[in-house]
Amino acid sequence: MTPEKLKKFKGYFVRKKYKVFDYLALGNKLPETPFFKEALFPWNDAVIEYNNAKQKEIFDNRKRVLLGVNILDLRALSLWHQVFEKDSFFQKRLRNTIIIGQFIAPVRKNDSGFLLDKFEEENLEHLKFDIFIIGSEKYYKIFTGSEEGQKILEDFGYTEYEHVDFMGLIKEEGMDEKVLKIKKKLKNRYVKKIWEKIGKKCLECGRCTYVCPTCFCFDIVEKPGFKKGKGVRSREWNSCLFPAFSQVTGGHKFQKNTAERLYFWYYHKFVRIPEEFNLPGCVGCGRCSRACPVGIDIVKVLDEILKS
Repeated sequence: MTPEKLKKFKGYFVRKKYKVFDYLALGNKLPETPFFKEALFPWNDAVIEYNNAKQKEIFDNRKRVLLGVNILDLRALSLWHQVFEKDSFFQKRLRNTIIIGQFIAPVRKNDSGFLLDKFEEENLEHLKFDIFIIGSEKYYKIFTGSEEGQKILEDFGYTEYEHVDFMGLIKEEGMDEKVLKIKKKLKNRYVKKIWEKIGKKCLECGRCTYVCPTCFCFDIVEKPGFKKGKGVRSREWNSCLFPAFSQVTGGHKFQKNTAERLYFWYYHKFVRIPEEFNLPGCVGCGRCSRACPVGIDIVKVLDEILKS
């Protein structure tokens, strides 16, 4: 994409795979979906191949580079690091993946570059990455967050990078005060009128969960082969907004209607994840609102929760 076309472009980028490219343009437009999600945990992920009593784990040994990961998706990936800490399939892909993040600062008059240093202190110290590029039209800086990132740059003969030591996922001041207020409201009571109102609009299509960078629910699916005794076990993305998601043997559903399923999704984001991982389950990317075919806006819903 040329600089001229880039300036005219509005909306989301759609990510594509490239082996060769002549021009690279970095920007702050969000990709339509968090591409790290499909790269590290594909929607249809075959993990075990079986032949009668014999089972063989299927590991993805391909090496890949995720180029241009934005700051919000890096925050989401920090959560995935913890959720799948003991998942050998996810960790194998992660070890074989180079993550190159980027942030292009807004253009300001008399830009002296000092904002780049502040950005490093407030954000990069609490993210995991290999290489990170930050800049504006006048300045740019390159940071490394791992020994692998340092090695890659030095192999290319570039040594003017700055290394950032990882200081933990949580900033010293802790989680955002607004997130803590939402957590308290959701945990203490179920406001029926809020969830029934948006429940009447929701189509239960699951688009919000599929584009969300912090949604990670999946099913285990057995796929028998054409020959007796052979088959594959796969992990396939699922959504807590689907009616069958909470159904157990015997037909009982823990979430009986759309309103309850929506409450469960918000509770998971703003109560369960913060309590279990000490991180918010929402990075504020807004993809869910843009993907929703009936216009449910997460910001407006959260405002209603705070006012309740």
